[in-house]
Amino acid sequence: MNTKKKISLKWRIFASFSIIMLFILVLLWVCQTVFLNSFYKTVKVYESKQAAQTVADSIGEEDIEYLIAAQSNKHDVSIRVLDSNFQSVYTASQRNARSFFNNIPDSELYTFYEKAAENGGTYSEYFEGFAARVSENKNDARKGSSLTSFVVSKVVTDASGNTYTVIVDTDITPVDSVITTLRVILIFVTVITVLAVLVTALVLSAGLTKPIKKISEKAKELATGDYTVEFEPSSIKEIDELSASLNYTKTELGKIDTLQKELVANISHDLRTPLTLIGGYAEVMRDIPGEITDENLQVIIDETNRLSSLVNDVLDISKFSSGAQQMQFETFDLIECIQGVIPRYNKLIEKDNYRILFEHGALQSAPVYADRGRILQVLYNLINNAVSYTGADKTVNIRLIEEGEVYTVHILDSGEGIPEDKMPYIWDRYYKVDKNHRRAQMGSGLGLSIVKQILDAHNASCGVSSTLGEGSDFWFSLAKNNSEA
Repeated sequence: MNTKKKISLKWRIFASFSIIMLFILVLLWVCQTVFLNSFYKTVKVYESKQAAQTVADSIGEEDIEYLIAAQSNKHDVSIRVLDSNFQSVYTASQRNARSFFNNIPDSELYTFYEKAAENGGTYSEYFEGFAARVSENKNDARKGSSLTSFVVSKVVTDASGNTYTVIVDTDITPVDSVITTLRVILIFVTVITVLAVLVTALVLSAGLTKPIKKISEKAKELATGDYTVEFEPSSIKEIDELSASLNYTKTELGKIDTLQKELVANISHDLRTPLTLIGGYAEVMRDIPGEITDENLQVIIDETNRLSSLVNDVLDISKFSSGAQQMQFETFDLIECIQGVIPRYNKLIEKDNYRILFEHGALQSAPVYADRGRILQVLYNLINNAVSYTGADKTVNIRLIEEGEVYTVHILDSGEGIPEDKMPYIWDRYYKVDKNHRRAQMGSGLGLSIVKQILDAHNASCGVSSTLGEGSDFWFSLAKNNSEA
């Protein structure tokens, strides 16, 4: 037995949100504390290379000076363009003490031309550990600090054949004040995120679990047999669908419960009557000399057969419900099968003047592949039903029609008919159109449910059409089988 304590949906949602929040916050803190320098360095290096390339591509254009100043401002870099004599012709600098250009003599700039020329026209290098020179403010905290700069140089030739060297310098040492500001912001964001996630998780989990708990409580009431419970909708679509499904289930279970009670009452009635007759006639034959007659014995035999039929029908329903009923398929003639059923009603025809008429037109045979015994049961139950409900003319018509690839059997009575609103339910296991139980002429009264289950097992279609006051037409179709199998 699994005794492991299960976690409620509320706390699962809360835990999930907390894990996601923790992951995001850890990621932010790692990025800000561990990888900030790397990110800053990567971005500044990329911007420096882009600025150098843009200036190099624009050498010789009229607005080159404006473009250099714009690139310097945009990327916060210092830019110098040297001519072939290594003299500065264009300069754009942020004029800050952290610039590498402010920390080396101008005479050394020509070395960037040499290195770029030796490396195919482009050269880049990191310069680390030099001290910033601050002359304007001797108390500046940056004075003497260790800096890192990235310098990229490109050698280009304009349309006139003049050679120029483009040098871009950027400081890649993060500013302490910026780092401090970012960390303060990170702390603020962390606090706000934690509070927002916790409140959202609690509200969301409570909103989800509350209607589920209500549904669970009412489902327990439904399980006790209380079919008056109502599953109320909520603001959540999925829970609304669940409530609607449970309300439908409740309604159907209520119907089945009512019909089962009616079935028990009907079967009790059907069992009691033949048992009473059998017991009564047996006592008469025991106590009164000369009452052991063929007529009395026939009554006992008939009522015994009726009991057997009722028990068999109940067993059939049980087997179909459990899936234990197996079909034995074979090829047989449907016309011959129907003709074999009709003689079973000879006694009824002779005694009560019933008429059972069979019409099959020009058809001489109708081969089908099915369970012969079960199809006989279908015919028997449908004819029983027609006999029980036919009109004053006491006539039942059986018609066999060839319709494309199927043979369709119609069994018609001339009774009162079935109301249209009752038609969808007549095949239900426990349903009876006539709530006032009356004993059928023969059979158990469960025949239509058995018919439906047998035909479903054959994948055969069936149905009924009925007009009030004009009788009913029950039909079913079986596929043709012209093989000898």
